[in-house]
Amino acid sequence: MDKFNKLPQTIKTLIIITFVLLIYSYLCRLIGLNFFWESKILGWSLLLVCIISLLLQRIQTKKTQEKKILSEKIAIGIVSFILLIVSIWFVFVPQTDSYKIAKEYLLADKEISNEVGEVNSIVLVPVGNISISTTSEGTKGQAQLSFIVKGNKKFKDITILLNKNINSDWTIVKP
Repeated sequence: MDKFNKLPQTIKTLIIITFVLLIYSYLCRLIGLNFFWESKILGWSLLLVCIISLLLQRIQTKKTQEKKILSEKIAIGIVSFILLIVSIWFVFVPQTDSYKIAKEYLLADKEISNEVGEVNSIVLVPVGNISISTTSEGTKGQAQLSFIVKGNKKFKDITILLNKNINSDWTIVKP
């Protein structure tokens, strides 16, 4: 606790906000509170920012002690790379055909609308993958996309699996 108290106020505030968001995100799912489920995405992203802030603070401390800081710089590079990948996910995935097919499915599927009610919004979660390969025969691929589906009855985390065969469109894979 002594180390926490020595941190600058902005870093302490950022850490507290991060953990409040993460705790809230899991509790709201556990108790069925249908408000601000995006707190999970925001909380995990802020956690990465907290790690970078703490590493920068550690670099400043080590510089005054004239100690080596290479490991902290490497860690900052790795965490920054993860944040870059998350940002790229949010920018490029919504432009893909697999995303468009998954979103159309979520909006039209009767089972989902029966469970969550009329779908009001769909939020992409930055986990999953899209794998596409192109050969002389054509393009094929697989995708796993995760969403928060918000209905007028409740919210739900849903992962959609898609498959693309050569010379066909993306299709939803039913479990």
